[in-house]
Amino acid sequence: MNKKKKFLIVFLLVNLLIVVIYINHFGVRAETLLQKMEKQANSFVTKGGKQVEDFNTKSITDNFLGLGQILTMVGAGVMVAAATYMGIKYIVSPPDKQAALKQQLIGLAVAGIVIFGAYGIWKAVIGVVSKF
Repeated sequence: MNKKKKFLIVFLLVNLLIVVIYINHFGVRAETLLQKMEKQANSFVTKGGKQVEDFNTKSITDNFLGLGQILTMVGAGVMVAAATYMGIKYIVSPPDKQAALKQQLIGLAVAGIVIFGAYGIWKAVIGVVSKF
């Protein structure tokens, strides 16, 4: 036999032996890891079961209500300013520039829907969360 073939056979056998030893060792280690994880998960569940209290979503929503109102007012101001700026720019621009501004107005309209529809979105989220 050729030296290369002998080396290849010995190399493959040594690697196979290493893989078999590793798999056997990993099987033992995996059992202990799984047992440890199961024990930690069970303790987590028992701790959670002991401290069950009413979850009051009203207090959480009240905390964010002021922030939401401020953000809506700021967004409305920015919308008015952007719409005014784009309107003036549209009036003064030549027809080819007006076409590009119409594309930007679509983005402005979507932003307006999101800003002014934020209250409805917020109510929908609160309605879903309060049921859980």
